[in-house]
Amino acid sequence: MAAMATGPMQVTPSVALRSRHSGQSRQFSHSGHKVFGHRQCRQLALPSFSVLAVASAGAWRARTRQTRQANKVVLAAVGRSGGVLQPEWAAALRNGAANPSIATDTAEGPLGFDLVGGPAEGEGDILLYLPDIDFTATVPAVQFPGLVDGGFELWRCFLPKSDRKTGFAELAQGVEEWLRGQIARNRKVVLLGDGFGGLLALAAALRLGRALKGLVLVNPSTGLAQKPWQSLGPVPVKPLVELLKGAPAFGGQATFEAGLGDLVVKAATSAAGFRSASLAARSGTLDFRLRAWLRDGWEAVSCDLRRPAFRCSLPATLLAVSKDDTLLPSLAEAEELTPLLQERCLTGRLQVKELESRSHEPLASDLDFAKVLRESPIYAYKDPISGFECPSLDELEAGSKDVERLASVVSPVFCSFDAASPSRRSFGLDGVPTPAEVGQRPVLLVGNHQIAGLDLGPLVREFLVARGVVARGLAYPGAMRRMSQRGPSQFQTFGAVPVSPRNIFKLLQQGEMVLLFPGGVREALHGPGEEYTLFWQSKTDFVRVAARFDAVVVPFGGIGADDNVQVLGNSRELRSRAEELLPFMARSQPKSGGLMPVSESLEAGTSVPFLAPPLSLATQSSPGIGDRFYFSFGKPVDLKEVNPKDRSACDKAYADIRQAVEQEMEWLQRARLEDPFRDLLRRQVFERVAGLEPAGRRIPAGPLKGKVVKTCASRAPSFPVEELPPPQADSDSDAK
Repeated sequence: MAAMATGPMQVTPSVALRSRHSGQSRQFSHSGHKVFGHRQCRQLALPSFSVLAVASAGAWRARTRQTRQANKVVLAAVGRSGGVLQPEWAAALRNGAANPSIATDTAEGPLGFDLVGGPAEGEGDILLYLPDIDFTATVPAVQFPGLVDGGFELWRCFLPKSDRKTGFAELAQGVEEWLRGQIARNRKVVLLGDGFGGLLALAAALRLGRALKGLVLVNPSTGLAQKPWQSLGPVPVKPLVELLKGAPAFGGQATFEAGLGDLVVKAATSAAGFRSASLAARSGTLDFRLRAWLRDGWEAVSCDLRRPAFRCSLPATLLAVSKDDTLLPSLAEAEELTPLLQERCLTGRLQVKELESRSHEPLASDLDFAKVLRESPIYAYKDPISGFECPSLDELEAGSKDVERLASVVSPVFCSFDAASPSRRSFGLDGVPTPAEVGQRPVLLVGNHQIAGLDLGPLVREFLVARGVVARGLAYPGAMRRMSQRGPSQFQTFGAVPVSPRNIFKLLQQGEMVLLFPGGVREALHGPGEEYTLFWQSKTDFVRVAARFDAVVVPFGGIGADDNVQVLGNSRELRSRAEELLPFMARSQPKSGGLMPVSESLEAGTSVPFLAPPLSLATQSSPGIGDRFYFSFGKPVDLKEVNPKDRSACDKAYADIRQAVEQEMEWLQRARLEDPFRDLLRRQVFERVAGLEPAGRRIPAGPLKGKVVKTCASRAPSFPVEELPPPQADSDSDAK
């Protein structure tokens, strides 16, 4: 099983690149290089990313010597630790060769599969490497010893030497059949795709689903951010080679022909984002692969991604991208690809890892990719529900600092039911029971959602600081996708999970405090004139689930966020108006589906509102910019005596909870008229003069008990809560 190329390991040349479209120059300095002007590049008819300089022969030889020395060190470590490379691979790496000299013409079918190495004892998980568009193991070979040393049984996929025109469908089918054969032997398989190999790996993974143990994509060439098959013609290598033959930096014709020809060809190919010198040299091969592999491959994968997520699932996935890729927009590709992967992976099973690399070929560096792989969700999965840990003080401080920017303007006020004096409310959250106070039963906080979810940050922080408990939020999946795992997002750090019936069930089963907005995104993205209107479903699902676990439900209302903005309209209204003038827009409207809503309002889809600031500042009697946030938590509803199978009892409890939420909002709207510090200017002056800057608040209970949060400031006084009558729901309850 020979490699696609022999000889010294190919090294990415140091080049200076210029993008015609952006006008930006990317320079990599090396001694002894020749720089061509932009006009000369245009005369050469180079593609959008054009080669302006290439490394000298001395620099190239030095890099080759360094590669050999690095490989010898790694090979020595592998020998000591018990990992075993195949003899031909060990010899090739020791000599700095790109690939071992194994015959490739004996491959059965369009593809061959070559064992690189594996554990000395026992069986490790199979790791199948799918190469970039050159389809060699040139670049990542430096990682192979470390992966074998990490306990993987490493295989490489290759094409026979005689192959020229194998299409994407044949490649995907060949990979799928080989993987199915390994899975049938009860082997655990992880698929590693690099560049174009990432696209091929994704195609195979979408067909095999969770029969695979894991999927790893390294700078995958999906074309989501940039489609090279639309912008690139054949790479004009020959004019560049002829021009460079006489360059003094290369010592004239003899030095060039002695070995730098391949390097120059490789540099030109790298300008288009592809690595293999021999690939560009073969007439028509690159052009064929751009279209028959990249273009057709992405069209095939796109068809699978349009299928419902439950029919086209993915295993645990690691998406690794170069953070500062100077060649291609890898980070932008990852941002476009992440939502498509997220909805097909189980919760917490997708990680987007930004590699500290400027290269499009991060596997060619000294990165310990075996460690990255072992720390990914494929091997270090942590269930976001059962494995959740309370945020540390540093994490709380960081999150609190973000919330404080908003809180310093809106000065949130929190009230709760006073069990000692049921006829009134009291400031603070002492009237809200925690799971520990009700015998480790779950506590479900049910309320209205405000515009754009601005109420979430102050709510979650206040429960952590004032009660020492994490209120586990149920976030809309779309809101979590963009925040996904370049490190844990604020959503995940503070306990939020994607909203779904399954996740609600698991949180209640675990006895957590859960924050639920039955109106969901429909309330958070409401239209004009819909302020403080509940959009709850007619079904009583959350009541039945809560009753099953003897939960305590605390209804609450919140106001203030909706008064800080003006809703001018929504995208659906504007689109319908545009369709009257431009009928073709109706045909291009995307269809939505595949979402299992917790809120009935989501079934019809949502539209994004267009927001603008009010024209005036908030005063004591009128809303405006800087209007104060108010939250009131009502009398707890114990569902211990409610039979979850009794539909009428669940319906009644549901109606009572909804009515209580509405009455809490109405009470707050009346109460804030008695708050002199609702006035923005008066409140800001008071808080500055009184010196109510963040001075620290001590956490009274929970894992962070006794810790001081330094980023929480005190707020101006509010309405005379002891003089106000309670919401009507409390009065009705007392009368009964």
